[in-house]
Amino acid sequence: MGVNGDAANDAVVYLLAELRSDNGGSVHEIGSRARVVDSEGDHLTLAVACRSGEDIVRCPRGLVTQAHRSLAARRRSLRSTTPAIA
Repeated sequence: MGVNGDAANDAVVYLLAELRSDNGGSVHEIGSRARVVDSEGDHLTLAVACRSGEDIVRCPRGLVTQAHRSLAARRRSLRSTTPAIA
């Protein structure tokens, strides 16, 4: 997950790139809060909070950061990552 290791189920993470939900509907912005539903290899399945409840998104681990980081650390992470198209 990012540069800091593994994501446990139900861990809270923040998106480092815009992602589209699996059903092709919503686009979730950078900084959106999500809950890890499943982790498999290099990918995570996330439940991202939205107006209609939660959307399911699958993405590479490098596109999220752990919630316990400070806001300043998340901003530094966002600036240091290369833009990714999901």
